[in-house]
Amino acid sequence: MGENTPKKKKSWIWTLLFVLLNVGVLLWIGLSELKRRRESGTGFADISIRWIFFALSVLCFLIMLLSESGKLYSLIKRLTQKKDFPTAVKATVYGYYYDNITPSGAGGQPFQIMYLRKRGLPNGASLAIPVYSFLIYQITFVLTAGLVFLLFHNTFDYPTIRVTANIGLFCCSLIPLGIILAAVFPRVMAKIVMVILRGLAALRIIKNPEEKGDKIIRHLTEYSEAINYINKHRRLSLEMILLSVLFHVARCSLPYFILRSFGAEADYLYTLVATYYLYAAIKIIPTPGGAGAAEASFYLIFSELPEPGLIFWAMLVWRFFCDYIFLLGGMALTGWDYLMEKRRLRRLKRQQERDAARQAREEKKETRRLEREALEKALEEQEKAKEAEREAQQKAREEERAARRGKRKGKKKDGESPSEENT
Repeated sequence: MGENTPKKKKSWIWTLLFVLLNVGVLLWIGLSELKRRRESGTGFADISIRWIFFALSVLCFLIMLLSESGKLYSLIKRLTQKKDFPTAVKATVYGYYYDNITPSGAGGQPFQIMYLRKRGLPNGASLAIPVYSFLIYQITFVLTAGLVFLLFHNTFDYPTIRVTANIGLFCCSLIPLGIILAAVFPRVMAKIVMVILRGLAALRIIKNPEEKGDKIIRHLTEYSEAINYINKHRRLSLEMILLSVLFHVARCSLPYFILRSFGAEADYLYTLVATYYLYAAIKIIPTPGGAGAAEASFYLIFSELPEPGLIFWAMLVWRFFCDYIFLLGGMALTGWDYLMEKRRLRRLKRQQERDAARQAREEKKETRRLEREALEKALEEQEKAKEAEREAQQKAREEERAARRGKRKGKKKDGESPSEENT
């Protein structure tokens, strides 16, 4: 109890700081946009929404959701022979929900593993599906972002974000690289991890390197087992890669359609490249869902658009489609599952009560039956005892009569003896 209290308090403090940071960034962006609006003399009412581009924004979101859900559905179908698309969609929403409420987005895959197990999937499949999906997600992001950075590095003009994005992309590449090395050279990778952690501990950056090393090696082992579990299905891997690339392209295209829906004359290639840099840059930010950093980066990148008063709203819509909608969806699903679980428990309790009442009635009937049988048996034994007693009495009377007859015969013999002697 005493050990958990400081951890809970620390977690609560970090959550509060993340919320305050996000609110502060939103206020800064809102005040900046309000100042631009006053200087230009235009307001939000002057902005006309282009609904065709807004519809395309919704389409991008649907492509994102369906591509990620499609990956999980294909994996579930291949590994368990079950066609369960609703479970794939719920697992996707839950994954992004827990990614957005945990620091560094570390809660999505563990909850998906637990959720799939709860849905009745085998342990091996429950572990392999989220892990393999996440691995393909990371690999395709590193490859597509690296290709964009290589081909269009002159298109983006923000040196600070470019440097941060390169660092973030390098950090992202370490995850799939470490998983692959752990699968091919498990002992070498374990030694490398422990050397790095001990070095960080010597610099007093981290504590308990042995404990953290065991945890990292255990996760790497799980990832490598997941790779070996699915590596036999090459066609499935190709399908996963294509769906992940589709997801990244749709996600990085989303800001373009949102900006166009608010009337901005944005360039598609520049917006696509800038969004890739943005997502790579916030990879190293440890806040849940990149809160604060994503909003600030979006505003800095697109604030040079001449249309005043729209960046704030465009940023909110962008964050809504990329993150806030998953937060709302995750809370809605959590509440719904909670209500369904409560309903199931109530039904189970009522069923148990009915079963207990039926069992009690059956036990009562059985008790009465046993009592009747016992009573009948007792009466039968009593009747047998009376019958035996009557037989005994009858036998005793017969023996008594036989004895009297024997005595009379004896007396007769005694009476005849004198006369015979006289004769």
